[in-house]
Amino acid sequence: MIIIPNTFYSRLVPAVFHRRLHRFGAEVETEEGREVVHIPNSGRLSELLFPGNRVGLNYEGHSGRKTRYTLVQAQTEAGWAFIDARLPNWILARHWPQLPPLNLYHQAYPEKTWGNSRFDLALQKKGTLKTGEKLATAWLEAKCVTLVRERRGLFPDAPTERGRKHLLELVRVKEEGGQAFVFFFLQHPGGDRVQANAETDPQFAAAMATAAKSGISFYAYRVEPSAEQVRLSEVPVLTGD
Repeated sequence: MIIIPNTFYSRLVPAVFHRRLHRFGAEVETEEGREVVHIPNSGRLSELLFPGNRVGLNYEGHSGRKTRYTLVQAQTEAGWAFIDARLPNWILARHWPQLPPLNLYHQAYPEKTWGNSRFDLALQKKGTLKTGEKLATAWLEAKCVTLVRERRGLFPDAPTERGRKHLLELVRVKEEGGQAFVFFFLQHPGGDRVQANAETDPQFAAAMATAAKSGISFYAYRVEPSAEQVRLSEVPVLTGD
C-alpha cells in the first residue's frame, strides 16, 4: 500500500443528489438549500448519481467559476466512491515517483503529445534524452474507474472512441521501441480488480487486448481518500489477452 497526503480536497460538504442538469452539472440539496454544482466527470455515473443519494462537495468557488462546489464523491453500499476524473492526473503529477514501476524514471512531463494523441504523462530516465515529445522513453495514459459490478471495476461506463485511439497509439509507441503504460485508478471501494467493460464498449475491450499482447504494461490502483491521506492499493488488471 502507498500512502500520500490528501492535498486534493478540503473538508467536504454533505449534500443529497437531486438531478443531473447536463454532462457537467447537477442540482443537489445542502443544509443551505438547493445548489447547482459542477460534475468533474463526463461518464454516465448512473449507479452513483441518482435522486436521494448522499454525495460530498468540495468548495472550489474561485474567480471565474459559475458554481461554488464540485461534486467529488457519492455514497455506495461499500463506502464512498470518488467520481472526480481529475484525481488520477493530480496523483500522477505530484506522486508518480512513488508508483512502481514509474520510480525507475527520473523526470516526468504532463500532457505531452505523441503521434496524434496527447498522453497524460511522458517519462524519461536520467541522462538519456533531451526534453521533448518525440524523445521521451515512456508514455502513460491514466483512466478513472467508477463503475463496479460484482467487485469488478469496469472501464469505460460509456463508449469511448478517444480511449480506444489512445490504446492503439500506445501500440505504435511500443512498435517504435518506446515503453507504454496504462494506469487505472479504481475510485470505488467495492472493487478489487479492473477490466474492460466489453458489454458497453466492445471496441475498447478489443483494443485493450491488442495493447496487452503488444507488451503495453497495465496497472491498477484502488484509490481511498480520507480527510488527511489517500491510500493507493494495487489491484489486478484483467486485460483479456
